Amino acid sequence: MIVHDLSPEAVRKMIPVDLANATEEPPSPIGNFDFHDCVGGVGSFIGRPPWELHADDDELLLVLAGECQLTVREDGGELSRTLRTGDLAIVPRGCWHSNDAPGGVTILFMTPRDGNQHSWADPAGPTQPVR
Repeated sequence: MIVHDLSPEAVRKMIPVDLANATEEPPSPIGNFDFHDCVGGVGSFIGRPPWELHADDDELLLVLAGECQLTVREDGGELSRTLRTGDLAIVPRGCWHSNDAPGGVTILFMTPRDGNQHSWADPAGPTQPVR
């Protein structure tokens, strides 16, 4: 059995990583764990992580503290929504998406293990460098 303390007190002690100068994904404060065909963990950050696309399955996001602006690009266009503490979002497979958290956010994520792409540049832009 694996048990992680994600109580409000434990989450408050997690120090958000400032992504302004990040060149790689910061480690999860609780480590990563496998769950079926997904990798789970916690992201605690300030700023905007890379754009992501999960081709093989949906992604689950649960906001534990703070808030972020989740932008999802679906076939019908771009959807943007502010997610706050307690919100749970399912990002559909095959959709580029990004979170912007200028004030900081701590999120529990369940991300498909395979079929993932990341881009620090907006994938809708003229260039799509991936780092």
